[in-house]
Amino acid sequence: MAMTPRAKHMQSLINDAFQAHESESLGLFTDQYKPIFEAWMKGTGPAHLFVYYQMPYTINENGEVEDLKGAHKPIFVLSDGEKEKLRGKGIYFVRCTPPGKAINSQGQNDNEVLFGEISD
Repeated sequence: MAMTPRAKHMQSLINDAFQAHESESLGLFTDQYKPIFEAWMKGTGPAHLFVYYQMPYTINENGEVEDLKGAHKPIFVLSDGEKEKLRGKGIYFVRCTPPGKAINSQGQNDNEVLFGEISD
C-alpha cells in the first residue's frame, strides 16, 4: 500500500531531524508500528506520537538503563511516551483534531498536526 502525502511528509520530517535515510524510517509506517500510526491518524489513538532514533536498551536488575548487548546501530521507535525512555533527541507529532476525528491524510503543512523536537 502506498503512503499517503501526510505520512510521506512526516517521514521526511523524521529523516531530516535524525539525518536518516528513508529506508530506515519506513518501518514506522509499515511494520510493527503501523497500527499505532493508523489509530493516531484516525483520531482513535493518543493525541501525540513520539519518535526516537536511539540505541536499543534494556533495564538491568538495578533499574539502570544499559545499551542492549550486540546492538551496533540506532533504531527507530514510535511511542506514546509512556513505555519507552528517551535517550537523547526525539521528535513529536500532536494531532490537533477533536478526539475521534481523523486527520486529513492528504494534508501536509496545515494546522491539524504540530511537530517539534525534544530531548531527554
